[in-house]
Amino acid sequence: MLRQVLKNVYYAGASAIGLDSRVLRKLKADGKVAILNLHRISRDANAYWPPLRPEIFEELLKFLRSNFEVCAISDLGDAKSAKPLAVLSFDDGYYDFIEFALPLLRKYKMPANMNVIPQCAASGMPIWNVRLYDFLQGASVKQIHGLVVPGFVGKPLADNPDAKLDFGLRLSRYLKQRPRSEREEIWGAIEPYLSESASRTRMMTTAEIREVREVIELGAHSYSHESMAYEDDTFFQQDFAKCKEFFDSEINVPLSIYAFPNGSYRPEQVEFLSRSSVKHVLLVGEEFADPRSGVLHRLTMYGETAAEVKMRSLGL
Repeated sequence: MLRQVLKNVYYAGASAIGLDSRVLRKLKADGKVAILNLHRISRDANAYWPPLRPEIFEELLKFLRSNFEVCAISDLGDAKSAKPLAVLSFDDGYYDFIEFALPLLRKYKMPANMNVIPQCAASGMPIWNVRLYDFLQGASVKQIHGLVVPGFVGKPLADNPDAKLDFGLRLSRYLKQRPRSEREEIWGAIEPYLSESASRTRMMTTAEIREVREVIELGAHSYSHESMAYEDDTFFQQDFAKCKEFFDSEINVPLSIYAFPNGSYRPEQVEFLSRSSVKHVLLVGEEFADPRSGVLHRLTMYGETAAEVKMRSLGL
């Protein structure tokens, strides 16, 4: 609670001294673009990965409409406006995009990019860390103490939300920083603990992705959402080939946009994509992007208040 109060004071103060206006002027003068990286837009609370509430997302769209020209990634090279440019870039392909985000995008007549995970679309199952977050959200500390994770040291020290949250985030980070082969072996010890009754985050199906392809700019977020910096070239290239097959045969959309999962990549992987007809490679980096480049950095978007997401869209 105190942290949120302090954040609100900071954002209010930044706006009061005109910091937001200065950032907007500099963005336009430098010719940079704010590419905002979003994930879930939902009312379903989850302490481990809080979604952006729909009403906060709408406030963000209103702010963007007033201060930016929002365009598609494919239009960045040709877009001309008196305002700085912005792009809305979603990752993973959650169903709540259709439920909450798309109606608001249509209301404000804004384009967006959605980078899907073909394996999730085909199976209907969310990625492993989302399944873990769903379990942890409903699990008791006693249930979490029952988890035996090979190589991981750490348990909630007390029966309180902060200790539980810290445990879950450290466990997720521990698993993300491993190659798929090693993580899957560890995951085999975790999966039996995932309760069948735990709520499961819904993914967009292949059919639902096809339905939005005319109004949303689609890209790939890898085939299976691995941290690619930990994978060898053979794995990465095979994973990309499966993405391309999905785009060609299942949704009939050229694969011209690729977003690396978890902000994890190696430079040679970016070079491979550039040689493979991918026009726009999306990273994270928490910085503004050069719209003339084929490699684009993004700003991660989250927040509990309208003031927070507005300032985050300005890199503050």
